[in-house]
Amino acid sequence: MKRWTNNTILAALAGALCVAAAQGALPPETPATPATNAPPDGLLLRNGDLVNGKLLAIDSRRGIRWKHLDVAAPIEFKLDSASRIYLHPPPAPSPSGDGTNLPCKVFLARGDVLPGNLVSCNRETLCLQTWYAGQLIIPRKSLQAIYFPPLTPDSFVLAGPEGWTQGTTAAVFPLESGQWTYRDGAFYASKAASIARDLKLPPTADIQFDLAWSGDLALSVALYTDSLQPLLIAEKDNAPDFGGFYSMRFQNMLVDLMRIKKRENPVISLSAVVVPAFTQTNRVHIQVRALKQSNTIALSVDGQRLQVWTDPKGFVGEGAGMRFVHNGPGLVKVSNLRVAPWDGVWEEGPSSNPLPGQDIVWLTNAATMTGVLESVAGGKMTLRGNRDKAEVPLSRVRRIAFPPLPDEPPKAMEGLVRATFAQGGSLTFQLESWSPEGVNLRSPIFGPAKFNPDAFKQLGFLSPEGGTPEDHPDPNVSH
Repeated sequence: MKRWTNNTILAALAGALCVAAAQGALPPETPATPATNAPPDGLLLRNGDLVNGKLLAIDSRRGIRWKHLDVAAPIEFKLDSASRIYLHPPPAPSPSGDGTNLPCKVFLARGDVLPGNLVSCNRETLCLQTWYAGQLIIPRKSLQAIYFPPLTPDSFVLAGPEGWTQGTTAAVFPLESGQWTYRDGAFYASKAASIARDLKLPPTADIQFDLAWSGDLALSVALYTDSLQPLLIAEKDNAPDFGGFYSMRFQNMLVDLMRIKKRENPVISLSAVVVPAFTQTNRVHIQVRALKQSNTIALSVDGQRLQVWTDPKGFVGEGAGMRFVHNGPGLVKVSNLRVAPWDGVWEEGPSSNPLPGQDIVWLTNAATMTGVLESVAGGKMTLRGNRDKAEVPLSRVRRIAFPPLPDEPPKAMEGLVRATFAQGGSLTFQLESWSPEGVNLRSPIFGPAKFNPDAFKQLGFLSPEGGTPEDHPDPNVSH
């Protein structure tokens, strides 16, 4: 990844500010600001310069007001000079429901995803209760899907270092090896290191964790392994006996899923996928889903499903453990690891419905129903079919998909921002103002609204062509 230059920053501060060159966006170990004991925000300019500090305010006319620790007075930047702003909001409230207003994700046209609690839905509008913007009224025609996350308890939550096995790495890694350390709810590795545990992974599993790094990203995650020790692929036939497993290899901007079996040559790559988010930030939320009965493993990054792999030779995983192998030499942080059973229902569904004008409903047992959704209220869904209607408790509903409508040209709006929610999901809007007291914005879907600034972890300022610049790091091929 390219190293940021300082030319623009030095010009803006007339020599008063010197910004250290940094690789990547915001390293996990960035020093905390003394006033808040929180990591600094980051402002990435379109020319590649990165400025750490604190976002004070944004005004659609005056631009961005920014506080740098080494400069007494706030700095003002033009809006059209900004590419992204990285934020560090406090943890979002945990999703909860009372049996009627269930937690959900609402998928909207053109890729927006809103988290919240579903209050009601009829043929005209959907009402979503949120902690960050109160009630939002969304036109039914803008809906693509509603997904209700399972409320079943997780089978594993990372709560400490107990139960984990540090791998014997000296014979495996050509680099200086070390160990993973645990502090403040997270595992860290600054040298080549391995750690593993039998997590009793279920046959259908939902695995989630937060990943952060600085320097080159070179992490391998073993899935459904029966061995707690790392494995050098070149020496696998001479290694102690082990069962087959999958290795998900995070390597700079790529993720490659490898099928590994002791006496199967060569090691099979089920294909690699480019992850755009890895060129934009070095803090992401990873979700891996596995479905043994269909030989399937899927990857989502920051709530976006990027790849679904199907093993043509059948599911190779013979164990129920996970292993994190950092190949160095950068710093890696793994936190908020959670493992839960999965019912096989995706948030995002097929691109078309069985019948024109028909909604489709996935139940918690993966069965489906089709018809026209008349209403959601009081914890029940009413679906009208060709001859009759059915009432189904929302607790039995996992996903509702709406038929695609003819594409409408998007409303012409200047100064569009694509923001990423701290708890997953994103929203595109016209930003009017930003302050600690609130974010005033205008959505092309639901109009004006005021949001809590703690809702967002990243702001991307869209160019007139609709995109933001990306960096393209050289791939790292180490395993």
